[in-house]
Amino acid sequence: MINQILFKQTFCLKYDNLKIIRQWLKTQSNKLNLSYELSQHLILVCNEYCVNLLSHQELTASHVELKYGLRNNQARFEIIDNGSHWQAMKERISAATLPKEPTCNKLGLALINTYFPDFKYYLTNSQNIIEFKLPQKKPKPQLLIVDDSPSQLALFSSFLYQSYQLILFSKPCEALEWLSHNRCDMVITDLHMPDIDGFNFRDRVTELNHCQSLPFIFISADNKDTTLLEAARVGIDDYLTKPLNKEKLLTILKRVLKRHSTLASVFEKQLLAQMTPYQSEFPSQITLRDITIDIDQYPINQGDFLLYRKPENDKPAMLILGDNMGHGPLAKANGIGWFGYIAGLLDAGIESPKEICEILNKQLISAPNNRHLVCLMIMIIDNKNTVHIYNAGMPAALQLSYDKSIHLEENMGLLGINTQLTIEPQLITLTKDVSLHCYSDGITNQPITIKQINQLTHYQAKERHKKIWQNPQRSTTDDKTLISIYR
Repeated sequence: MINQILFKQTFCLKYDNLKIIRQWLKTQSNKLNLSYELSQHLILVCNEYCVNLLSHQELTASHVELKYGLRNNQARFEIIDNGSHWQAMKERISAATLPKEPTCNKLGLALINTYFPDFKYYLTNSQNIIEFKLPQKKPKPQLLIVDDSPSQLALFSSFLYQSYQLILFSKPCEALEWLSHNRCDMVITDLHMPDIDGFNFRDRVTELNHCQSLPFIFISADNKDTTLLEAARVGIDDYLTKPLNKEKLLTILKRVLKRHSTLASVFEKQLLAQMTPYQSEFPSQITLRDITIDIDQYPINQGDFLLYRKPENDKPAMLILGDNMGHGPLAKANGIGWFGYIAGLLDAGIESPKEICEILNKQLISAPNNRHLVCLMIMIIDNKNTVHIYNAGMPAALQLSYDKSIHLEENMGLLGINTQLTIEPQLITLTKDVSLHCYSDGITNQPITIKQINQLTHYQAKERHKKIWQNPQRSTTDDKTLISIYR
């Protein structure tokens, strides 16, 4: 099962809702920067599976839950329904194959088996769960190509399909509509097209906030000096004349993408260098009555952020661990910004975890381009030595004692995804042999194995903290934070 939930949502299962489900899944895939191809496969497979539930399940499910997240550092997608058990479902999908002759009917199960052959099907007392392991291969750069000539689009496809993911349009207006809701790595467009020429098309693309620095290449048979000068004036990245030469095209695409990547990296590093670190180094240990809180963090105060509020009057102690989704300097800079925002909420007297999550979620969703996503774990330690854990997208906390180990997998999902959140804490009462370990995903490239966990139970709580922090599977590139709470 998924132990780091990034998004989840429950829908009423009926034919009229399938369009809503497809649109919701498309929106979440876009927020998580899933490739266009993978997004389309997920939407298609989800739709076909739900259609099969509606058409063939003996007692049709009233609801389905869609869940996306990580297990064993592997992205997974689950569809969970509450209908009658369907013992033959796994066999039916495994046996389904695409027909040799083109057809529009009875392709649903075959498409599931084709796109995600490594699926798993589980039955529980009250649910059916189908889980898809998503490909780990590095996504190809995504190119949007616009040309009103079908033969030219076919030529692009034959030249580029092995190295790039292609989004092809023959009408500029359709390409603009796609770009208004999606992202790509580069635009290649014909210069002379009906309705909208290449220059007008580029102007309209750059009006979109998320496309203002998008690499742009013109392709045309027009090699007049006046046209070339106009193309240079508007600042495109290159201008290629037809007929196309495959090797030249591949060389130019590689050069332009590398140049833009380098410029973006330089800008991000300069931005981060000018931002003041937002707090002093966190103490490695906090003592709270008879409770000890051990903390390790590397690097200090960057992508992962950490806040602590001491108990005072009737207010319990509070720890907040956050992680801005993404990597690199810009993600670290965003982390600094969200730290300041949450600290401001606390300073304004807003200390209810439910209220913090709701306000932050609303702010993230309304952020420009709706591209910000934050993992958050709020830990409240009350005066009865009970820890209240609110988990929004963080890896499952680990509860250890001398005789057992538990991953606390209940999770509301990433903030910035859904307008409605189910915000309920998990309660852990600390005793002498119980320790609680909360961490960001940089701690492990792979989750701690069952064997490693069993070994941890034999150690004292402080030693457990050291062993988890020294885990050789931890990331060498991502920010890392580990918090251990014990008596």
